Amino acid sequence: MRWLKIILIIAVATSVLGGAWSYLFVFRGLPSIQELRNIEPTKLSKVTAADGTTIGYFPPEGMVIMNGHNIPITLKQAFISAEDSTFYDHVGLEPRRIVSALIADIRANSYVQGASTITQQVVRSYLLSREKTITRKFREIVLALRIEKALTKEQILNLYLDRIYLGSGAYGVQAGALRYFGKECRELELSEMALLAGLAPAPTRYSPLNDFTAAKRRQWYVLGRMISEGYITETEAQEAYKEPLRIIAKDVALFSEYPYVTDYVKTLATERFGEGIFSTGIDIRTTIIPELQRAAMLAVRKGVIELEMRQGKYRGPVRNVSVTEKERVFAYQSNQLAWKGYTPYEMYWGEVMKEDPLTVKLGIRRIELGPASYSWINPKGKWKPSKALRRGDLLQLCYTPRGFEVSQQPLVQGVLAAFDLGKSSVMAMVGGVDYTQSQFNRVVYAKRQSGSAIKPFIYAAAIDKGMTPATIIFDAPITYKAGADEEMWRPKNFENKFYGATTLRTGLVLSRNVVTIKILNEIGLDYAITYLKRFDLQSTLPRDLSLALGSGVLTPFNLFRGYATFALYGSPFHPHLMESVVQGGKGTIFRASTGTAPPQEEGQVADTAGQQIISAQTAFIITNILKDVVQEGTGWRAKALMRPVAGKTGTSDESRDAWFVGYTPDVLCGVWVGHDDMKPLGNNETGGKAACPIFVDFMTSALRSRPVSDFQVPEGVVFAKVDSKPGAGTTGEAGDARFEIFKEGSVPPQEKPGGDEDQLLKEVY
Repeated sequence: MRWLKIILIIAVATSVLGGAWSYLFVFRGLPSIQELRNIEPTKLSKVTAADGTTIGYFPPEGMVIMNGHNIPITLKQAFISAEDSTFYDHVGLEPRRIVSALIADIRANSYVQGASTITQQVVRSYLLSREKTITRKFREIVLALRIEKALTKEQILNLYLDRIYLGSGAYGVQAGALRYFGKECRELELSEMALLAGLAPAPTRYSPLNDFTAAKRRQWYVLGRMISEGYITETEAQEAYKEPLRIIAKDVALFSEYPYVTDYVKTLATERFGEGIFSTGIDIRTTIIPELQRAAMLAVRKGVIELEMRQGKYRGPVRNVSVTEKERVFAYQSNQLAWKGYTPYEMYWGEVMKEDPLTVKLGIRRIELGPASYSWINPKGKWKPSKALRRGDLLQLCYTPRGFEVSQQPLVQGVLAAFDLGKSSVMAMVGGVDYTQSQFNRVVYAKRQSGSAIKPFIYAAAIDKGMTPATIIFDAPITYKAGADEEMWRPKNFENKFYGATTLRTGLVLSRNVVTIKILNEIGLDYAITYLKRFDLQSTLPRDLSLALGSGVLTPFNLFRGYATFALYGSPFHPHLMESVVQGGKGTIFRASTGTAPPQEEGQVADTAGQQIISAQTAFIITNILKDVVQEGTGWRAKALMRPVAGKTGTSDESRDAWFVGYTPDVLCGVWVGHDDMKPLGNNETGGKAACPIFVDFMTSALRSRPVSDFQVPEGVVFAKVDSKPGAGTTGEAGDARFEIFKEGSVPPQEKPGGDEDQLLKEVY
């Protein structure tokens, strides 16, 4: 009886202590499950192109709550089969799985196997942390039992599918579908559903971006479980497994096809409405034209890759890559090739199988590469695969119209922005070569020296100061000294030559540095700087003569926008990227055409709206000269467009920046090329050579469906004969004279307007 009393006392004490422990550490402070009843679906915000196609989404913190709406039953079956096949039968716990996991953990002396049901995973996702402690596990069990009593199985499953982490910044099946496949989950194929379900246990390990082979193994496991559960047939599973996965995901967590565009759109919308606007479900319609955006991205990528190949700076192959890593690389690459084929100017990995002749394995395909495919590495022929490569090395191959060529991911950056001048809209914007490598949007944020691209603004100031295109400036050596303690400065032309008597037109057409410096010196720095500020270039302008050579820094967007003033006959240019914003329940809350845009949006000038920045006559004269830049000067490559084009090249000191800005009467496009760290681009990499070809490639697409048109001559502009040789008088002989344009009243005394002939010239023009 004594021992019985002792046992009873111990039992009572244990029960009391156990109850107290349960209350203090398990039941006390348990979160309420009521909040799980009232979770609202995500009001997903998105960005659309000008044609209405969706080009990006803004899921809050990478999560999209669906509450079961538009989630296919097959997708639900895939997750149930793989994660909790007895989900509809258990009460929130699965004792057999718990015992099995406990035994595995004891054997490994660690947490190696999970035993959680879908209900328990809902508890962890919504109510508890993921720390692995006994106390938290007990709390999880209690909450799981409570949830099973309070909610239906479908409600629990929906909660799970909305919060499950699927890797790469995606939470929930809708976010996963958008992230990996660029489509909503209701549009998924069986193969894609199985892949997403396979990610659930370890999304990083099984991600197709990290290990495609492992992802395919998990996909087959899910398909096999679906067969076992009777959801699909074996034939359906095999067909799904064989289908290429149309993966559009990149290494960076993106929910956009054009991330530089959507990032900037998000910035603009946030500045106007605040960050909270995206949780209300807005649809931002942009002015981006998808066909031209793709053309712009290709043009930039092609331009910088070919620039690096011209420079011949090869960084070598990748060596000592394990067999496992090679299998991962080629498995993913083979899948991508299976559904979209080879893409121009994309990089592909090839394994060296033989050095002479150079033979590489590209997945299951072997390609023999001739000397032309690697001649750029060393034009003199000293670089030989037999000496520089060895079997097993990995090479990056670029797919070009010439075939495969040995290449490498470019370090050079490039940007492009294109505008519809009639609609004042942005048609395409490329902020860099590869968003996954750098998310910095150089179009709107990079501060770079403009080089000679600033010269048209200096020449416009000179024309408004009284000069004309026929004004003579002597291109001859000159020395300047800014102050008593300053060094002497002897400016020179790019060609390191001097050309004597030069007209203002020729000085701009051939981008003569000395001529521009002398013009700036004559009109005065204060006047020139005040004049340039009219264009709101938002540039840091130096107060010395280096201003003429573009030593000031500014963003590409602002420089391009400044050029539009010439194309628009002196009017300010306020380009917009956001066409409209529609908010659920409120309708349209912003429309660009209503003039409700914020004053400084995308570089707009609040105090010049509706005003002329410069006269139409001055703008037209600059445009007329810039047409000659294309026909006879540094922008000659743009002649390939076979239509009237005005444009200007720009190259900063030591070729650190290369520019080309050009326009037709209805489209303007600007290009910049350079290194982020300000390294020189290389020998002879000028704006005409490095940037102009990108402009031509893009404009070929942009102008394809537009009729050929020319710039109209405004009132107040006259034509007069001048001597074709600067410095001599007009003889009147046809062989010695040419026509020049002037503002009315500015024709030099020896020249006279051409009367009827002048009117005829206007009509022909």
